[in-house]
Amino acid sequence: MRMDFTEEQEMLQRSVGRFFEKEVTPDLVRTLQSSESTGHSQELWNKIARAGWLAVAIDEKYDGAGGTLLDLGIVYEESGRTLVPTTFYSTVFAGLLINELGSENQKAAYLPQIASGEMIGTVAYLEPQAIHNTDCYQTIARKDKGFYYLTGTKAFVPNANLANQMIVIARTENHEGKEGLTAFLVPPQAEGVTISDHKTFGKDRQSMITFTEVELGEENVLGISEEAAKGLSNTIQKATALQCLEMAGGAQKVIQMTVNYVSERKQFGVPIGSFQAVQHHMANMATWVDGARLLSYQAISLLSDGLPAESEVAVAKAYTSEAYKNITVLAHQLWGGMGYATESDLFLWSNRAKATELSFGTKDYHLNQVSAIIASTTK
Repeated sequence: MRMDFTEEQEMLQRSVGRFFEKEVTPDLVRTLQSSESTGHSQELWNKIARAGWLAVAIDEKYDGAGGTLLDLGIVYEESGRTLVPTTFYSTVFAGLLINELGSENQKAAYLPQIASGEMIGTVAYLEPQAIHNTDCYQTIARKDKGFYYLTGTKAFVPNANLANQMIVIARTENHEGKEGLTAFLVPPQAEGVTISDHKTFGKDRQSMITFTEVELGEENVLGISEEAAKGLSNTIQKATALQCLEMAGGAQKVIQMTVNYVSERKQFGVPIGSFQAVQHHMANMATWVDGARLLSYQAISLLSDGLPAESEVAVAKAYTSEAYKNITVLAHQLWGGMGYATESDLFLWSNRAKATELSFGTKDYHLNQVSAIIASTTK
């Protein structure tokens, strides 16, 4: 695990931190979360693209910066401090999956579009009946006379209302009877695609998508048909580890805001931060966030080096989900009524903490994953 950044990574951390602190204000977050908004700011998106944050982990031959997954993790940690809109995360996720599964021609076609901000992407893989078990997926793509006909339902798809391309995971069968998962590039406006909005606690834009005999050609197949399962699993691990760092960044911001609050808020003529009980709470919050950062960087470092990290990712997500949630709950206690007033900003981070706790698997899901890994290694 690497916690000592190189000089270039320290520069990246400072640059991206200053950028997001300036450009993503709580007022902008409120505006994008309002019912009148689509959840997307084209002006901010253009600035993010020009700054190169979408291109960090994309190879230089695809117009990217040629950085590592660890470099991207540094960006995610800084982005979590300011609640960057989720179009950033869904597009990076789509880019990682294209890089994992796509042919050379597909990478050359789509990754430069992601790096430049020309393309907003998302991945539709979860299903109402089978959130994390790909063996139970019911979305199918039936092949007939050189075309695929996609039918099924995907749930909790982020930013489908804004995406230029969706990567949809479906079950397929080839002419030899071999079954497997196939990834398809599907434009949201394609005939037979119906998008309905989920109302979410985090006020992000997620959708239920129904596919009804959506006609797709061979050019819509991402990579090799029936061979998407392993690449999808690898990419989900990377996206999960990255989200852990986003959550750790958000938790650090909550602590920073709370330190400022307890240093200024007075009772009995002294700052409440001088009370021992408050200091105990702050110490617990600091312990949680330190543990979250260490576990998250351990997972992302292994993945960045191309090493197995299934258990490390599961432990990081289970712990960080609980830590972020507990930190915001304690912060609300220390802020008192002000923590729930819409004029204050704390509830914005509380909403994101809950949304990310559920995303990419809950604490219980990942603890079960760890148990299964341990059981398999002890047989």
